[in-house]
Amino acid sequence: MSKARAIAAINGQLTDRIPQWDSPDNPSLAKMLFNYDIWKNPEKTAVDCWKHFDIDLTHYIPGDIAEWNFPLVRYYGEAVYTDDPRCAPYKRAYKQPLKKPYQSMYDQLERTSNASFWGLAPTLSQNYNFTSPEEVLSFDPLSHDPYTLEERMSFFQEYYREKQALLGDSCLMIGWYYHTLFMWPVEIFGWEHFMVASMLDPARFSEILDQFFKITWRDVSAMCKVESLPLIACHDDLCSANGPMFAPSWYENHIFPYYKKLFAMIHDAGKKVIFVCDGNVVPLLDQILATGVDGIVVDGQSDLAIVAEKFSGKIIVGGMKPAIVSHGTLMEIESMVQKTVSIIRGEPGYFFKCPGMNGETTAENVFHYQECLRRFGSR
Repeated sequence: MSKARAIAAINGQLTDRIPQWDSPDNPSLAKMLFNYDIWKNPEKTAVDCWKHFDIDLTHYIPGDIAEWNFPLVRYYGEAVYTDDPRCAPYKRAYKQPLKKPYQSMYDQLERTSNASFWGLAPTLSQNYNFTSPEEVLSFDPLSHDPYTLEERMSFFQEYYREKQALLGDSCLMIGWYYHTLFMWPVEIFGWEHFMVASMLDPARFSEILDQFFKITWRDVSAMCKVESLPLIACHDDLCSANGPMFAPSWYENHIFPYYKKLFAMIHDAGKKVIFVCDGNVVPLLDQILATGVDGIVVDGQSDLAIVAEKFSGKIIVGGMKPAIVSHGTLMEIESMVQKTVSIIRGEPGYFFKCPGMNGETTAENVFHYQECLRRFGSR
């Protein structure tokens, strides 16, 4: 069973093959695989895709009426869609909910979003409300967050119960928190106002970060009460393709001390925690390791050999290039998988992950990628 394989790998046990944490989120592929209307129930379609490809671990299932970044929530049905005819299925599948699951910070800010096609759920881009760094520095996050710990506990208990029930023993659903700390100002303020405000008045901006962290602490504490979650993924895109967005010293002063407290709390709850970061995270690996994290998820911008050396014996995920799966040749896909396996074959906690199986990817590339994982990932 894939769920059992994922749990074994999380606990450092070698499995029959290298496990997989991937999202074959491709409507055209789903139409080929299943003899039913995939847009009638996109969530069922996604689950069937996960089961078909024997995916071992996932952090979300596309098809929810609301997106998976829990602190904010973006409602697919309320987005403004383009006139592109490829958006038509999304308009049919994701209608505005009659009753929202809860009032999010997006609702508090009257945030709007635009939608375009991508996978089984639309891709949303945000329209930011903030117009100046001074407006950012005057923001009070806690006054825009209406939830209690009890409400969040109830939400996470029901959410993860429903998702794991859909997957059964075929795949493990893990905890996922998108806005650990750095992503809060990115998502709320936008990059430019966030970065200028943080440099303009570091003391005031630190107070804002502290408020955001209080929300994160409450939510992750609530998530830790879900018994079925052995692992919680904390996401923050600290880096671009060129490396850290800020000087490493800024992270040492404003980000990593919070991580240490949060990860210690997760460990005290009997869970493991893995850190997720896009971009070239190699310059920050030592600092991230020092936070006490149990593993790391990286994309193809980070040198997997260096990541594997630093995090040997821990959970390691990814390190492959999505563009190769999406647009590469079959030979390029095969070469990438072989190279990856040569680096991490002896690491029991490694998971294949390459988020390139979206609506732009040919079925041929998806099938070949999956075949390569089975052929070269066998132990």
